[in-house]
Amino acid sequence: MTALIAPQAAVVGGSVVAFANGVQASQREDIYMSTAFAQNATRAALQDGLVGDWFTYYRNVLRVIGWDVPKPTALTPSGARMAGQAVQGIETVIGEAYSEPVRRALLAMERNTSALKLFEDTSLRGNVGYFQMIPCLPSGPNKVQMGIYHRQFQVRQQVSGFLFGGNPAIIHNSVEQIAVITFNTLHYAQFREKVKKSVVSGSLKYLSSLDI
Repeated sequence: MTALIAPQAAVVGGSVVAFANGVQASQREDIYMSTAFAQNATRAALQDGLVGDWFTYYRNVLRVIGWDVPKPTALTPSGARMAGQAVQGIETVIGEAYSEPVRRALLAMERNTSALKLFEDTSLRGNVGYFQMIPCLPSGPNKVQMGIYHRQFQVRQQVSGFLFGGNPAIIHNSVEQIAVITFNTLHYAQFREKVKKSVVSGSLKYLSSLDI
């Protein structure tokens, strides 16, 4: 596990993670591994019937491995496509510096059929969907400023392409939330090897790089 897993942007299961210039490769890997670990744990708990609220459980797993994720802010969905709503919501609440890496990652994802399929297959469970957009900005040698945008929704019928198009009438019970954190890599160091070992030994099939 010596080679870094640190593309500039990637689909990580049901998350799109995108970095602005200046975030170190080692920091990018830490964030990829952390969010993959949290998603894997949340999916397993969901299958075992242990999850009441998906995003709350996911945030709690991140806290266990050293993240400080505050209570999120609720957003009001607009009439735009889900991808556009995510970018708009991020820009409105925390600014263009955060929304721009996500916008570029989504443009790349729309052209990447394998990454898009991975995202959609992981995000949807029956008629319920969950996904995250995670833009990351540099904040000194040991810190990264991050936003975590979460969307939860239900679909009235089986659907593909829900992120970039489709009939909005089939989407209902939709909730958008966003939280902003400072990720401290020095604090995370005590969890790093355990998290990476768990993710890599389990499988990296949930990670697909995006060319932005």
